[in-house]
Amino acid sequence: MDNTDIDIIKILEKNGRISHEEIAQKLHMSRPAIHKRIENLEKEGVITGYRALVNWRKVGPCIRCFIFIKINKCNFDYIAHEVTTLDIPEITVEECHRIAGEWCMVVKVRISTPEDTTKLLDHIWKLEGIMETSTTFVINTVL
Repeated sequence: MDNTDIDIIKILEKNGRISHEEIAQKLHMSRPAIHKRIENLEKEGVITGYRALVNWRKVGPCIRCFIFIKINKCNFDYIAHEVTTLDIPEITVEECHRIAGEWCMVVKVRISTPEDTTKLLDHIWKLEGIMETSTTFVINTVL
């Protein structure tokens, strides 16, 4: 991987829908060269997929929050699996991360009402090994 590959990755990270032609123009390369590099980055697993960034406020009520969790056992994988596969109406678990520091994990969640956190926390607290949780609501996001 060289600086050109890194430049391609940065461009695609900002706009996954940009054409190979536009990338080629930005980097002063041919479209086939860009196509080949992107194909190689995908084959090597550097680029693992493309996704849409959604403004959920345009779709409907949307509140985001972070739930910090402390666990008392080394069962992170079990708890992460249980939390990320919860099927509760109006609640979407977007991300789950193992973190260092005071907390063991942080879960990013999208809900419709603040009361939905109660439903989610009721499920989380039923999991074996949960010691403590703390919920922080997102006020604003700057991209």
